[in-house]
Amino acid sequence: MAAFGLVGISAILFVSVFGLTSSFAQTDSCFNCIQILPHNIELYQDLFPLIIWSDSYVYERNSIVTINGHLRPENTVSPVLIVVTNPIGNVITVEQISTGKNGHFSFTLNTGSPLWKQDGEYVIKAQSGADTRQFKTKITLVTYDVGVANKCTSQDIPIIADNGESYCLPFKSEKGTALNADGTLSISDKTLALKIRSPNADSITLDIPRYLLDSKSSSGNDSDFVVMSGGKIVEFERLSSDADSRQIKINYDPTKSRSYQIVGTHVVPEFGPVMMLVLFGSIGLILFFNRTFSNRFVKF
Repeated sequence: MAAFGLVGISAILFVSVFGLTSSFAQTDSCFNCIQILPHNIELYQDLFPLIIWSDSYVYERNSIVTINGHLRPENTVSPVLIVVTNPIGNVITVEQISTGKNGHFSFTLNTGSPLWKQDGEYVIKAQSGADTRQFKTKITLVTYDVGVANKCTSQDIPIIADNGESYCLPFKSEKGTALNADGTLSISDKTLALKIRSPNADSITLDIPRYLLDSKSSSGNDSDFVVMSGGKIVEFERLSSDADSRQIKINYDPTKSRSYQIVGTHVVPEFGPVMMLVLFGSIGLILFFNRTFSNRFVKF
């Protein structure tokens, strides 16, 4: 009976850890959404009749999301309709917002609402009058600490990994500005997936930290990353490398919304700090019960 009890406890702990790690899977629900970086707000006001932007990209439970927007003053006769959809496509919020004379407006969303129960991407759509006056952005809701992601600067791409952690990937663009960039890291596939939008950049330089993603040969030397876009291998330029990071430059076509997959051989640990605590706690419990049950048997 003791043996069966130990097996049962081990199975429960395994399922608990597996369930926690699998819950961090990310979805790609809105490729056409635009996340505006703070230093590009004025540029977007000139490019689009209606825009919205959030005060961050990633939020925890029970957070207040602040959305700001701008509608060109000549179009302020019609109010702005806001529609929020959750990761499975259900509408969870519909609001009508009035704008000021200068076209600016602002509203908040509460992720503590029962309607915000799924982790993943929430799409926020704004429209005023004609279909041509609409704009979509997105935010990501997670159940873990997003402090690292919120510290990313305008020269970083926020990366959400499937181990429950968030990271910052330094980048720079040549002859232009990367207006919209975000990414995910698949630990099982050892792949960094990036989505980048820019109206005028002709190349993107990535400074990839080795702790985030690296590529090594069987002898332990650096080997090339594999970079893909649209299912095809993309040529890239290898720049400087040191003990901490590797730089690569990717040519960019500003006429397209581009997604890239960078494949390596080594990634961050599969378990983040929180998951490691759960794992070590599980191992400790297993050892404790094993010792307890073992001491109940009479030794001859």
